[in-house]
Amino acid sequence: MKMKKIVCSLMISVLCFMTAISGVSAASYDTSKINDAYSKVVEYYKNNNTLNNADKILAVESLGLEAESNQFDISSVDFSKTSLSKKIVTEVLLGIDPTEDKETLESQIDENGNVEGSWGASSDIWTLYALYATSSEKTNLLADKLNTDLASSSVCGYEWGGVYYADYDTTGWVIEGLAVVNKEKYATTINKAIDYIKSNTTVKTTGWITTDNVDTQSQVLEGMFAYDANALLNDNYTIHPVDCLLNTQLSDGSFPSSYNAEYTTAEVAKTLGTYKNGSVIIKAKKAYDKILNPEEPDNKQPTNANSTVQSTQPTENSNKKSTSVKTGDETNIVIFVSLSMVSGGLFLVLRKEYERVH
Repeated sequence: MKMKKIVCSLMISVLCFMTAISGVSAASYDTSKINDAYSKVVEYYKNNNTLNNADKILAVESLGLEAESNQFDISSVDFSKTSLSKKIVTEVLLGIDPTEDKETLESQIDENGNVEGSWGASSDIWTLYALYATSSEKTNLLADKLNTDLASSSVCGYEWGGVYYADYDTTGWVIEGLAVVNKEKYATTINKAIDYIKSNTTVKTTGWITTDNVDTQSQVLEGMFAYDANALLNDNYTIHPVDCLLNTQLSDGSFPSSYNAEYTTAEVAKTLGTYKNGSVIIKAKKAYDKILNPEEPDNKQPTNANSTVQSTQPTENSNKKSTSVKTGDETNIVIFVSLSMVSGGLFLVLRKEYERVH
C-alpha cells in the first residue's frame, strides 16, 4: 500500500512538471513576424527619405532612426500645416527648443482641462502628448479629463448628423496617452476600454477592429502595445489582430490605405516602433530633457559621426531587455522553475520514505 502511495505521488509530481513545461510553451506569439515587418518598414523610409510632414518624422523617430540626421531630408517640412500640439512633439524630437510654442499651448488650457479650439478627444490627445513631452504642469490635468471622458463610455466617439459613432482610432491614442502618463493610475479605465473593443468588434474572431481598416487596426494596437505588449501578444484570438495588420504589408515595406497610403504607413510604423522601442512620446520627453540639460552624462559618451544613420541595430540592442519582457511569458517560466523545484524535492522525500520502508 505504501508503495502505491509512493508511485501515485511520483505520478503527480511528473504531471506538475509536464504542466509547467506546457505552460511555458503555450500562448507565445511568434514575434519574428513583427521584427521582419519592422525591418521592412525601416528600409522603406531609408529608400523614401524625404520627410515632408510631421507624421513621417514621427514614424522615423518611432523606428529608432533620427529624422534630423543627414540620412533624411526634412527641408520641405511645413509646420504651418500641423497642429500646434503635434508640432511641439515633432520639434523636440528634432532637437528644437519648443518653449515658446509650449507657453502658447498651456495658455489655451483652462483650470478644468478644457482646451481652447478643441474638437474632442482626437485633438485633446495630441495636446496631452505635447504636455507630457515637455514636462508641463498641466499634463495630469488633461490626462485626468481624458480619463474621465473615456471611463464614462469606455470608447471615444463623435456625433455626426445626430448619430453617435465609436471612434476606435482615437480610443487607441487615448489608451497610449494614459499609459504613458501613468499606467497604474489609469489602468482601470484602460482595461475597460480594451474590453469594450474586444466585446463590440469582431477582433476576437476575425482579428479586425474594423474589417480591412489598416489605420484603425494600427492605432488601436499601438495603444495596446504601449499599455501591455505581452498581454496583447499572448491573448487568445481566433485570428491574431497583429497578424491581420502585418499581412497587409506591401513588398516595398509600406502599407495600403483607402485614405492615404503615406499616412497609413506612418501610422503602422509608429505601431511597430512602439512595440520595438516604446512610445515615441516617451522618446520625445527624453529629447526635451536633453534640450534643457545638454550636459547630461549621455551626451558625454563617445559617439560616432555616422552612428545615427548606419542602422537601427544600436536601438534594438539597447532595448533587447525590454523586448524580451514584452514577447516572453515570464510568469510561466517562474511557474516552471517553482514546480520543478517542488517536484524534485518531493521526489527526494519519497525516495527516503521508500528506503525507510524497505
